[in-house]
Amino acid sequence: MRLKGNWHNDIAHLLPDDDPHARLKQLPGGNSAVVRLVGTDLRSIRIDLT
Repeated sequence: MRLKGNWHNDIAHLLPDDDPHARLKQLPGGNSAVVRLVGTDLRSIRIDLT
């Protein structure tokens, strides 16, 4: 993952029990609106930073 211009080796986990539509309601509106507009198969993931 690239964070603030630096690459990190991280681990991503799919969260099958999470509701991505409910999650979008908790995030900033502009980004969430674009994701809802162009997203076709929304999934939630957790990224553990190392």
